[in-house]
Amino acid sequence: MMRRFLAKLLLLSFFTFSSFSYANSVKITHIEAGYTRASYNDEIICLVRSQSPSVLVLNKNGKTISNITVGLSYPVSAIYKAGMVFISDYYKSSVMVYTMFGRFVKRIDVGSHPTTIKSFDGKIYVSCSKDSSVYEIDYQTLLVRKKYSFKSASPYFEVLDDKLVYLYFFDSDKSYEIVSENRVEVKVDNLKNPVKYIEKNGVSFLLGYTDGMLVCLKNNREMWRINLPDFARDMVLTENYIVVTSLLEPIASLITYTGEIAQKIILPNVSHRVLNMKEKLVFLNHLPGEVYIVDPEENSIETINVGTYALEMFKISESEVVVLCSDSGELYFINLGE
Repeated sequence: MMRRFLAKLLLLSFFTFSSFSYANSVKITHIEAGYTRASYNDEIICLVRSQSPSVLVLNKNGKTISNITVGLSYPVSAIYKAGMVFISDYYKSSVMVYTMFGRFVKRIDVGSHPTTIKSFDGKIYVSCSKDSSVYEIDYQTLLVRKKYSFKSASPYFEVLDDKLVYLYFFDSDKSYEIVSENRVEVKVDNLKNPVKYIEKNGVSFLLGYTDGMLVCLKNNREMWRINLPDFARDMVLTENYIVVTSLLEPIASLITYTGEIAQKIILPNVSHRVLNMKEKLVFLNHLPGEVYIVDPEENSIETINVGTYALEMFKISESEVVVLCSDSGELYFINLGE
């Protein structure tokens, strides 16, 4: 037992202090400061700034296509689909539609205070916080097709192949609700503020933000759970592990699909985003603003310094990620190389 303990301690130490050089390249695109949210769909990037309202539309190389400002009051989220940009406007209780070149097309009235907007299978989905609903919009006709009402407001939902999963982030009586042919409410005991839901091979994984609780379910029944560091903002699935971040401790937890801790990787700072790319794990730290490229097989960590207040990170290919730095007004395009 002592040998196993020392071996694990050595592994943690090795992850903490080793740093190897990869063939990574970094390109910086300068933008105005204040953009806080980002999306990527069909090779188009959308950046959203609520104060001094603006939605910046760029191609995947970082070249600006348009800067949408006219007609916006308080944009919260935006996404590109089929030549058009769909923007949730909080104060107008609408989804504002523009061409990718910035021409206004239509105002689609939805519920009060729309926030998160997503695209899936030819449809646009937007959550509305004041009336606790999600609206489904046809991207071709630009008409509202359905309205799904829920018991309380939440900005977090997932759209999967045959269902919509609504996460009750602020509700202590329910954890999530599944909308398909039928509607099913699920309560997971002792899990606070569900923030992420992922399905794989017939099972689902639910992450609680405040308490760092990761729960595995099958047919909405708990199979196992594990308590990880609090303020667990993000998770991603790899072939062998569930990887979970923490905003409380500079630790990345690698959990097996049977619910065991395989590794705890000590990072230079806390992280709030993680991506699985080319057999490497990429973590984002918002302050001071760093990207950590981790190779679990090689036991290595590389740190890339980025701009100030790095809020968003998303992949644009299997080898390239983009990081949005709000305060410094920069987009970092990081290619992981071979």
